[in-house]
Amino acid sequence: MNVILVFILWFLAAEALLTAAQLPLRKKSFRPAARVGLIAAKAVAAVALAALVMAGPVQLRAVQPLMMALYAALLADAVADALCSAYFALREKQRRFIVVKAAGLAAGLLFFVYGVVNMQVVTPRYHTYTSPKLTEEHTVVFMADLHVGSAQPFRVTEKTVAAIRALRPDATILGGDIVDDYTTKEEMEAAFRLFAGFETPVYYLYGNHDRQGHAEYAGGRKFSPQELEAAMTANGVTVLKDGFAEIAPDLLLLGREDITEGEGRAKIEALTNPSPEKYLIVADHQPVQFRENMAVGADLQLSGHTHAGQLFPLGLLYAAIGYCYGDYTEGDAVMNVSAGACGWRMPFRTQAGCHYEVITLRPAQEDQ
Repeated sequence: MNVILVFILWFLAAEALLTAAQLPLRKKSFRPAARVGLIAAKAVAAVALAALVMAGPVQLRAVQPLMMALYAALLADAVADALCSAYFALREKQRRFIVVKAAGLAAGLLFFVYGVVNMQVVTPRYHTYTSPKLTEEHTVVFMADLHVGSAQPFRVTEKTVAAIRALRPDATILGGDIVDDYTTKEEMEAAFRLFAGFETPVYYLYGNHDRQGHAEYAGGRKFSPQELEAAMTANGVTVLKDGFAEIAPDLLLLGREDITEGEGRAKIEALTNPSPEKYLIVADHQPVQFRENMAVGADLQLSGHTHAGQLFPLGLLYAAIGYCYGDYTEGDAVMNVSAGACGWRMPFRTQAGCHYEVITLRPAQEDQ
């Protein structure tokens, strides 16, 4: 069944549950402080559900769609309840449950449509970085978190890859989680066939989902790590696992193994930069070791993984405790954290849009 239709059904179920839960309260009269507390409780519950969807234990995956739908319904209802309560208080009128519920349903519908549409539109974001190490101008595309088969119809993936191909960048870097635990073998193979025939190199580094490490909570493994890597190499994609690749005479790429591999990920001190005089891009799926990667000479780190929070207001919480989205600077090095070209599990996104990064690298003297 179409993933969007599935989410519509989950959302309707969530709205029905929320309405049923509030029916016993319809004739009760609450003091303003108590009303504010109820509204705050709905908002907090929504944020907690969002956090469990995005960062909760994998054992909850079976109920993640319902949790995401309840998040949308609760947050919209909390906003509508707050606005209606303020309106009735200012007008000195009796608060009417049917009006509040109708406003909540309307707000939920608008929030739902926005979140679904936001997940289906993928756009480029443009960045320019300069360095005296560069002798020529280069264009590099970085795309992460496509999660094929998870939250977008395949036609959206086809359109995204076609747009990247049309740019004819010097290199395309696939920054992990292009596929995930829910991707079928057929979807995985079809996804990598899209990169066959690229006129310029395509590089791949693993994320935390690609090799279906928790597939037991998603109906079982659909393909092996060997089949995944074979599909990539058969279509001209170069896999980097703590390996270097020369993109141009003045430009080097290091693709890191994902940090979830533990001992399978090389210690940064074990990696030797073969050409320290060249501009070095470090592609690392998770933006958790920016300072460590600088030790190998990184000029630019490209990461994904966070989805910019995906569900409002998680992006604000992520930003408060670490790297979330956008550019971060440490000394002369920059890390760009992409919002990702798709999102996790269900077709719903309320924090930032879906993007891939188009990066222009220029010699520093061109800006002088």
